[in-house]
Amino acid sequence: MRKMMKRIAAATIGMAIVMTSTACSSGTGSTTAAPENKETTAVQSAAEEKKEDPAAAPEETYTLMFGHAQTETHPYQACFQEWADAVAEKTNGGLVIDLYPSNTLGSEEDIINSFKDSDTNWGYNTDFARLGTYVPELAMFNLPYFVETMDDINAVKELDMVKEWINKLETENDIKVVSLNLVQGYRNVVAGKPVLKPDDLKGLTLRCPNTEIWRAAVSSLGCSVQGMGRGDIYNNLVNKVIDGYEDVYPCIVSESYYEIKNVNTISETHNILLLNPVVVDAGWFNSLPKEYQDALIETCDQACNSCSDKMLGEFTEEAKQKCIDEGMTVIDHSEIDTDAFREAAKASYEQLGLTDTYNEIMSALGK
Repeated sequence: MRKMMKRIAAATIGMAIVMTSTACSSGTGSTTAAPENKETTAVQSAAEEKKEDPAAAPEETYTLMFGHAQTETHPYQACFQEWADAVAEKTNGGLVIDLYPSNTLGSEEDIINSFKDSDTNWGYNTDFARLGTYVPELAMFNLPYFVETMDDINAVKELDMVKEWINKLETENDIKVVSLNLVQGYRNVVAGKPVLKPDDLKGLTLRCPNTEIWRAAVSSLGCSVQGMGRGDIYNNLVNKVIDGYEDVYPCIVSESYYEIKNVNTISETHNILLLNPVVVDAGWFNSLPKEYQDALIETCDQACNSCSDKMLGEFTEEAKQKCIDEGMTVIDHSEIDTDAFREAAKASYEQLGLTDTYNEIMSALGK
């Protein structure tokens, strides 16, 4: 600031000298100096201050390389772009998020596993089937009918035992959960025939993500399962390697599954209300300035809240209508024997040794 004041003082003296010289050479012979232009001086001072203000141009910038499994046309891409734009604006470009859709950053499993080995500037949109491999209790979020409404999700997140599990992800596995506010929507069974009850799935093989937790979740509905990545679903449906799958409406559209005419019946089982946590490397997160950490969390929560509202509302309705327009048949949720599916789903909790913990959670929620 002292240097700045010296520069301002020097500029003012120089202006006075020029003004005096000009006045002496005028025809009037007056030696009175012209009045100082206060507006110009104020602008110059503000410019100097901005130049010296480190917040105006961060000396060090940080980049988060963030990946997700969905395509560029899926609503999640727009959600994460909204997050990237907001955090860049809030940090004046000091924190930048580069997006990698369709798993182009790398395998979700490999990326998240790497967090514990070194501090990487990587993040991923994941699910609790993945996080449940680190903290087993978290797998319940990915099992059928654990949470069935947004009110359920918000209530469960506030339980002390759940907060302890989330904290264990960070302290023991270097996985920082940035947001728990992103909901993909209700997953429904899609097959070549209506599925109203568990018995309707006997003899059918459905695709599931290739993890133990997902296999337990989907097979408990009453079917056999075949684990595979999302990129393999389309061809395996066409070639009849699998008889169906379960998914949310927006993914059916973004992946063009409606084109497969032999698997064209959507039964609204609502078997999982899928919550997709946003995670980053805890070591990298903790290396950020505190204000950047706060900005990353705040803007992510806001973008995820906005996206979740749309995923459960307009995005699902638009995708559902697209499926109908393309010739798919929809069996409304009201026609599904949900109680029978809930009862069948208990097998997944037993298989993963989570029955007692599930009952404890339900008791804490007053259910």
